[in-house]
Amino acid sequence: MAQVFTSYSRRDTATVDTIVAEITQAGISVWLDRADIQAGNTWRVQIVQAIDTCAAFVLMLSPNSAASDNVRREIDLSQDSGRTIFAVMLEPVKLPAEIRYQLAGLQFIDVKMVGFDKAVSQLIETLKEHIAKLEPVEEPESRQAELVIQGIDLGAFSAEKQEQLLDFISKLTSADRSQLQIANLTAGSVHVFVEMPAMAAYELKTLALNRDKRFKQMGITSLRLDGNAKFVNIALGKLTLAATISPLMALWLKMPALFSSMLGASAGKVLTILLAAAVIAGAGIVVPRTLAPLFIPSPAATQTSTPVPVSTPTGISTMTSTLTATQAPTLTPTKTQTFTPTVTASPTLTPVPTYQTLRGVVIADRVNCRYGPGEPYLYREGFRVGTEMEFFGRMEIRSGDTTATWLYGLAEFYEDPCWVNARSIELKGDVSDLEPDYYPDKAPPPYLNHPDFPPPQNVIAVRRGDLVSIYWMGYLLAPGDREDVNRPQYLVEVWICQGGRIMFTPIGAFVESAQVTDETGCSEPSHGQVFIAHKDGYVGPAAIPSWRPHATPTP
Repeated sequence: MAQVFTSYSRRDTATVDTIVAEITQAGISVWLDRADIQAGNTWRVQIVQAIDTCAAFVLMLSPNSAASDNVRREIDLSQDSGRTIFAVMLEPVKLPAEIRYQLAGLQFIDVKMVGFDKAVSQLIETLKEHIAKLEPVEEPESRQAELVIQGIDLGAFSAEKQEQLLDFISKLTSADRSQLQIANLTAGSVHVFVEMPAMAAYELKTLALNRDKRFKQMGITSLRLDGNAKFVNIALGKLTLAATISPLMALWLKMPALFSSMLGASAGKVLTILLAAAVIAGAGIVVPRTLAPLFIPSPAATQTSTPVPVSTPTGISTMTSTLTATQAPTLTPTKTQTFTPTVTASPTLTPVPTYQTLRGVVIADRVNCRYGPGEPYLYREGFRVGTEMEFFGRMEIRSGDTTATWLYGLAEFYEDPCWVNARSIELKGDVSDLEPDYYPDKAPPPYLNHPDFPPPQNVIAVRRGDLVSIYWMGYLLAPGDREDVNRPQYLVEVWICQGGRIMFTPIGAFVESAQVTDETGCSEPSHGQVFIAHKDGYVGPAAIPSWRPHATPTP
């Protein structure tokens, strides 16, 4: 049976050992790290490999683990690898902002609430149910690593330099030179896709997380393994959505929040940056660019990649977080070049379809950034004019007779991405370069699974001509459980036929019904789902039963 990775604080070893013993007796294999990460937060290959390949990630929450940087970093890796996370609350704990954002909407088991024995039993049953759904997968013998070499174009990346790169990887890892092969190349900052033994790939990722300076010899600035959502930024030793990031964002991620104890982490960093800028301006200091490797002739455009969302487990109850908007300073827009991916001249290489990550700036005041692409969705952040953002995907939605485009992106100095209307953004690039249909698979909304809030019941759909009426039995939320008394209590998501193609339409409903226009002419069936819109997330979904095919009503 596949292994379950356990993330915990060494101070909770006695309790964790008891739980792990019972999980093991139930026939579930558990990977437990007994060698603490060494001084300097140095990653070990075994941890990186175990997280990347585990069947499930079990997080033992306590005041000790919540305060652990290593636990937070393990959560980062599990989300990046698409692992399903199951959280066990060993003791009541007030989570710090970093972990609270990561675990918002996550199912968890509260030991104090249900009792120790019952909590362990629930965890075992949940893990068994989850593992039973997994397809048997053998650990691949090889993995593909995407290496980003900045400051060189594809034409300058000759066969000789390709051989130098493979020799370099062979020396850096345990891989024999004959086991390495370049599978593909794309342009911009050169993205090299290298097939290598799986263990060598994990060694390479571990070295990147440990900020190994030898990568500079080849100009490698970031890398990621196939199947992972984020790049490892080697200069920072951190996971980032984009292959390259702006110098200001790098400073933001790298520096400590000097005033966080007084103002909170985000506000502390903002104040620190402003003070640093004032000092630099006053002293007339010029900050030079990082020197490029000797064989790199000239700077070139930078390719970025699109993030993949992390799946959310089905569990016992839900941990949620109410987020408060934080004002970001006005930044000077940074010009970012885009490009069309190309392949190497070698006939054996296959072009890899890619989408761009584009930068943009907010051009309207008090722009609402939401959990989904449309006004009906819950509010997440609020941005002012001049806020810089990076965008990874888009969604075209239908509302009545109009069509709107919403963009999924991350604002500088903010922790999490969200959705904004494209009309409020001055985008630096072509919107068609962003990955389409990004919602909900790659950017799902927060789900709430709570015993006190049942999902909608008895959903039905009735058609008459083009008009489809949807009805359900709902749950009346108390005013304190709603985002606002003036906001919809229900969210209806439908994919309906409009103008010969399936269009996504989100609808906010105050009562237990909604109507949509579903036309003829689409090869795919229309469908939808209904949620209760709690202030902390969406309860459901309840699928709308397939309504009968279109038919002209009798007079």
